[in-house]
Amino acid sequence: MRASETLRRLLVGAALALCAAPLAACGGTEHRLDAPPAFRAYAEADDLRLITADGVRVAAREVDNEPVADLDFWVDAMKRHLDKRGYALSAEDCFTTEAGQKGCTLDFVLPHGAEDWVMSETIFVYGDRVVLIEAAGPFPRFQAIAESYKKALRSFTRED
Repeated sequence: MRASETLRRLLVGAALALCAAPLAACGGTEHRLDAPPAFRAYAEADDLRLITADGVRVAAREVDNEPVADLDFWVDAMKRHLDKRGYALSAEDCFTTEAGQKGCTLDFVLPHGAEDWVMSETIFVYGDRVVLIEAAGPFPRFQAIAESYKKALRSFTRED
């Protein structure tokens, strides 16, 4: 039961809450990536928070790596959790950043009102922390920035 509780905490609010509430800085840790041309940083943000003119948003957050597990575990857990909630996995891309960190991006499609949205979850594991780079937006708008966003994720770094 503890693992499912931890997974629930990991994923609570990951979907559309990203678009509704600001995310606070994570204990002095900085998350950086080379923002794609269509994105602008939030001026008031203490951490990685980006938005396009038409509303595609990106934010970083961290959670405890509890239970302590590797990237494969968290990717599988994320897929299972969101599948049970009706999200349709549309793409999976595992890669290594320019700094040598392994990560995986999972793109999901979900209905939101009268249109489909993309929710993209990129997962990195740093010892006792799991970093989530979350992006969401209406499907056609997300598709317009998808390739540049994918490229930008390869520049991601985490600094304490």
